[in-house]
Amino acid sequence: MRNFSFLTFLAFVLFCTLSFSSAVSFASEKKEGDKGSSEYVKLDPLLLPIIDEDGVQQVVSMVVAIEVGGVSDADKVKAMRPKLTDAYIQDMYGILNRHAALKGGIIQVKMIKERLNKITDDVVGDDIDTEVLLQVVQQRPI
Repeated sequence: MRNFSFLTFLAFVLFCTLSFSSAVSFASEKKEGDKGSSEYVKLDPLLLPIIDEDGVQQVVSMVVAIEVGGVSDADKVKAMRPKLTDAYIQDMYGILNRHAALKGGIIQVKMIKERLNKITDDVVGDDIDTEVLLQVVQQRPI
């Protein structure tokens, strides 16, 4: 009988612990949901040639997504996709062909991401909080 009461007590404590942790987890998820969930706006792939005096040496392709704070911001950024793509191509084409973004022939992803974040802020404006996510960066020699 004594073992039975101890097991019952242990089961009760375990039940209370799990119930409490579930309630805390649910409350924290609700708070995060109240802030607005992140939305991702995916852009079409960017294909950029790297050209030197001998012609096209390699092609760089990038897939970019932009993280925003909610659905309304995502809709605003979606409407700006053509402007963003144009600004990205102009800037990346320039720095890649000057080899400013290359070190030993390898793309410096951190530098690219910093530049894309700055361009995004310039195009979108300060009222929308954005973060550029590089999903794919690929170099292919020709």
